[in-house]
Amino acid sequence: MQEATGGIAGLIRRARGHDQAAFASLYRFALTPVYRYVSARVDTVDEAEELTQEVFVAALAGISGLRAEDEVGLLAWLFQIARHKQADHLRRRYRQPTAPAEAVDELESADPRPDEAAEAEAERAELREALTRLTPEQREVVVCKYVLGYGNEATALAVGRNVNAVNQLHHRALASLHRLLSREAGAGSGKGIGGGRGREKAR
Repeated sequence: MQEATGGIAGLIRRARGHDQAAFASLYRFALTPVYRYVSARVDTVDEAEELTQEVFVAALAGISGLRAEDEVGLLAWLFQIARHKQADHLRRRYRQPTAPAEAVDELESADPRPDEAAEAEAERAELREALTRLTPEQREVVVCKYVLGYGNEATALAVGRNVNAVNQLHHRALASLHRLLSREAGAGSGKGIGGGRGREKAR
């Protein structure tokens, strides 16, 4: 990683000049973190793969305007593209909802999963739902730290905030997630998720 990072500035400069081999190297370097970033924000593997592809298509079209000179700057730029692509994806979904029958057919054709796997999937769904209730900045910090494994300094650069602000956002995000998930767990033992009074939003 360190060796690849040291060559990022040169690859970016060459890619700005429409060097296809340089862009391909940037693609290989950034593919995994971009996919992880996207997959933490959508529900299915197909959506994550589609949006990841859209991110790199847009990056190729806009690479000449990239001002970053290092790994974190490059990824911050790609994550910004990913946020825009996800917003476009959500708008398309609301305008043209996908037929639920497709998901039903897929589930029916699959082999039954063990109870443990079903429970784990339910927990992941609850976590994704809780993440959507954080503020955008809190969600960015959580994704950078826990999905991408960034430290405070790299997270601060990626989200455009200082380290102290990242620490505050991190603590608030964890507190909000704890409240939201505890609330869901309590609802699940009573009226079920979504039961009772309106859900709490992150502060």
